[in-house]
Amino acid sequence: MAFERIQKQTHTIAEQTVVVSYDRFTTRFEIKNKQELIFSSLVLSPIKTSNIVINKQKFTLKILWFFLWQSQLLNSKGIVVQELLECRRRKSISLLVYFTLIISVKIGLGLMA
Repeated sequence: MAFERIQKQTHTIAEQTVVVSYDRFTTRFEIKNKQELIFSSLVLSPIKTSNIVINKQKFTLKILWFFLWQSQLLNSKGIVVQELLECRRRKSISLLVYFTLIISVKIGLGLMA
């Protein structure tokens, strides 16, 4: 698993291909299509909700990163994209499992001593 500073994924939303990217050093989350920057913001708080417009359609972007990473795109009908950055979500799940396993081993060794 190589270190990637900028994680990217493409989606087709409202008949447009958009690129979602996240810079791990600056915590900048961006959504762009070929012509323009649709959304760009630093993700400093663990819960971020923003309203964006893609191809003249309104969407709500929800980003949660407290224990597990989750980034969703919703409209008035429901969820449009379940996870915008799947690689980020997988990495956060694997880190949570790793830390849970290490803490369990440490507690187990502490109880046996």
